[in-house]
Amino acid sequence: MKKSNWIILAVLAVACGFFLWLWYYLDFNLVDDPLDLLVAIAWWAVVAALVFGIRFVEKRREERIRTAFVAPNALFNSEAGFVMLGGGESPVMALQQVLKELKYHFDRADLPEGERASFVYIVRTKKFAEGGDAWEGEVVVIDRSDSEPLPFANRDELLNIVEGVPLPSDTPSTSSMGSGSAVTVPVGV
Repeated sequence: MKKSNWIILAVLAVACGFFLWLWYYLDFNLVDDPLDLLVAIAWWAVVAALVFGIRFVEKRREERIRTAFVAPNALFNSEAGFVMLGGGESPVMALQQVLKELKYHFDRADLPEGERASFVYIVRTKKFAEGGDAWEGEVVVIDRSDSEPLPFANRDELLNIVEGVPLPSDTPSTSSMGSGSAVTVPVGV
């Protein structure tokens, strides 16, 4: 949720607490039926549950929008559409640019009719910051779909998985198969 939405929610919660205090201060609890107070508390509990439920669903929708299908010469994202890569352009860097430009609209792009691409990876981004430094998620190798997804915690680890770029020695490995060795996945199919 946006910062302004959290501020509004906080103001409403404080107002709710103030009105509850006012209810007792003005002795309305002696005049009205106590069931009214219970209904009001239940109502605010339902509103709070709805706010958290909506936030959970929105976060899942944003993760689905950040999912990309990567081929050696192209990538596809449901919002950005089909993106052709220039000669020598890094799929990871192109994906980073696509993720920076996402608006999280409700419009979805389809693959163009005449375009064909051999997708090699599905990159599911769970967390992405503007500069790509906080970029977390997992990569599914399509021709090995029965194997476990390969997690990554930053752009360097994603580069290692998708493009086979070696990791710096001080970066933890993405491999869960060995001790200290990085997983290198071939780009071609």
